[in-house]
Formats: sequence, structure tokens, C-alpha cells
Amino acid sequence: MPLHSQVTDTTKRVVAQDRFAQNRHNKSGNAANLPVESPITLPQTLDTDLDRLIKVWHKGYTTKGKVRSHNRGLPCLDKHDEVPIADSVYIDRLSKLPTVIPITFNPIVKDCIELYVKRRRPLLRSMLTLGDLYYPSIDEEFIKNGLPNELKYLTIVESGLNPLAVSPAGAAGIWQFMPATGKIYGLTINSLVDDRLNPRKSTVAACKYLKDMFAVYKDWLLVIAAYNCGPGNVNRAIRRAGGEVDFWKIYPYLPSETRRYVPLFIGAYYAMHYHREHNICPREMGVPLATDTIVVNKAVELQRIADLSGVSESDLKLLNPQYKRGIVPGNINPYPVLVPMTAVASLEKQRDSLYSPSLDMKLTGPNVASSSTNGGGSKYYTVIKGDTPIKIARKNGITLRQLRRLNGKSLNKLRPGRKVRIR
Repeated sequence: MPLHSQVTDTTKRVVAQDRFAQNRHNKSGNAANLPVESPITLPQTLDTDLDRLIKVWHKGYTTKGKVRSHNRGLPCLDKHDEVPIADSVYIDRLSKLPTVIPITFNPIVKDCIELYVKRRRPLLRSMLTLGDLYYPSIDEEFIKNGLPNELKYLTIVESGLNPLAVSPAGAAGIWQFMPATGKIYGLTINSLVDDRLNPRKSTVAACKYLKDMFAVYKDWLLVIAAYNCGPGNVNRAIRRAGGEVDFWKIYPYLPSETRRYVPLFIGAYYAMHYHREHNICPREMGVPLATDTIVVNKAVELQRIADLSGVSESDLKLLNPQYKRGIVPGNINPYPVLVPMTAVASLEKQRDSLYSPSLDMKLTGPNVASSSTNGGGSKYYTVIKGDTPIKIARKNGITLRQLRRLNGKSLNKLRPGRKVRIR
């Protein structure tokens, strides 16, 4: 996870000029001087968590399909008859991975490969299934940013592709951003919204972070290390290694978590690419449902959208995990809500019914005032710069016709500070 030794524009310029930014790839991966590591493991609870996640996703966001192989459409055969693999086979396969990242083979990398393809086969099956859901949009973002596609497998090491994953340190989402780093890279994080939980928005932020780190190190393994422990720790390891800028040469000086993190990435990449060679197939094929977004510019509860659309609230929360309390604060900024395509037309027709003035007033307050001078408790809205009659109507959950009936021709002369009757 990116920690909070962030790189500001000024720092990036200074660091980029330092000697460790001018480096050469070294693929030797000589493990002779590497510290002896205990066997690398992953939490067993991941399997249970991901099993639950897959069931929920298939209920609310996908349709199931039969698992097919790449061999003329025949069913994929998943069997645990793994025979010992010679190191030469691993080396040959790693050399053929389609990558610009310097991939090394050594005992530590071998241990991480076998963690996925031998000891945690069910976990790899889950990753293959969830990858059907998340990787198409991640691929799209990586292509747009000119990033190596294989970096998407960092999400396996970071979060097990669980968008709701939160670490004990407070990192969250599939990319495990810390709050401070997330905000620096444009993610909204407050009491109502946490964009770290939004797979697409957090991927955009991850692309920016990875590009910033590559501008500094010019080496993808060092970038991956910096993603985990922050550039400060990588810089410190480089200094302690006498200015070396090869991951495996600074390896002994990195935090223990990062020493495991990069080999785990290589293991995950190998396993996702060569899973069929190990007779490992996805648990189920997931076909994402067609979705679209509606943009709201007033506070809306997901429960209200569910009531009007027929889509369950749990499914809406699944599609929009960033709205932590089930409230879309469109009164603060226009916010998108992802909904099944079949619900879009119906919601657009009922847009005025989506909004709850009481909820909007509860969240913002200062623009709306009440008055009892009219017996029935009239309410007024204070005009702000940029308001138009249609904007005021939408903000307050009424139609333009109702607004004109309450205010007459005076709506033609709107100016900031003026009060407009809305009830």
C-alpha cells in the first residue's frame, strides 16, 4: 500500500535528479546474499472472505457462465494432480511472460509461485473469477496511462481484489490507499464518501502514483517496492546499499513486508498467466451485467433509488461501495450512481421523486430557511451564484412548474442572496 511519504512536485524534481534515478535493469536475481526468509504465507481467512464476496457479486452484479478452456471451447478441467516442477521449467516460463518488468527467478520467487499454484490453489481460483469482473476496467485505465498491464496483479497482493478490504493500518480498497495518499491523488475521503472503495476511481489514483514513482526510479521493481513501503524506505535502502538501484541488491535493506511483496507480485503474475499449465481454472465465469450511471445533484439515499428502480439496496451498495452510509451527497458535488442499465430509463423519468428536501437540508442547512408566516410553514431557498430556476427546482426536489407557481415572474430576476419560495 502506498504510505504517506508522498512525493510532492518539488520533491519529485529533486529526487529525479539524484543518482539513483539513473539506473540499469539487472535480471540476475542472485540470491546468494539475500537474507534467509521464513516460508511466505497468506491469511487463511482470505478464502472465506473471497468465497462470500464471489457469492455476493454473482448475486448482484454478474450472471454465471460455464468455465471454458482455451482449447476449442472445451470445459476447463481443474484437478489437483500437480507433479514436481523443475526450476528450469519455471525459468523458461518466466522468461516468456509478456512483460517490460525485469522478472527474476530465485528461491524466494519460487516459494511465492508455489504458494499460489500449490498451497493456495482455491485462492487462485477465486482470483481468476474476480479478475473477470475487475480487470477489464483496470486494463482500460492502464492502457490509457501507458502502464504495463501486468501491474494490475498488484491488487492480488494488496487486497485479494476485495474492494471493501480495510487493513489494520487504515488502508482501504483494492489498491489499499492510505487516507493521506488517497487525498493527494484526488480521491474524496470523508464521512459520506470514500473513493478508495470505488474500484475505478482508485485505479485512476493508482495509475497516477505508479507513473510518479516511475518518473523517479525508472525501474518497475523499485516502483512496486515504493508502492508498498513508500519512496522514503526505498531511498533509504538505496543509500544503505551504496547507491545500488537494483531491487535484489537493495533487498536486504528493505522492510520485511516489502521483501516479500515484490516476490509475491511475481508469483501472482506467473500464477494468473500459467494457471492452466497447473490445471487450475476459475471457480465460475462471471459476466458483468450491463450498467450505466445517473448523476445526481442533490442528496439522495440509495434506499430511495432502490424503491423507485426495483433494484435492491444491497445491490446498489455493491455497485457503489464508496457511499459509506448509503447517502449520495449530490448537494455538495454532482455524484454518479452506478445502476443496472435496465433501471436507467425508469429513474430518469422519476428523477424529481428521487430527491428528499429534508435530507438535503439536513446535510447542507444554510441555503434553506423555514418560515411559519404562511400558516403551513413556507420554506425558502437562498440563491447562490450560478443558480437557475431549473437548478433550484432540482436541488429542492420540486418541478420547475411548481417553482414558478410559488414565485411567479420574480424567478426571471435571480441574484445571489435572494430568497426563493420552495414550499
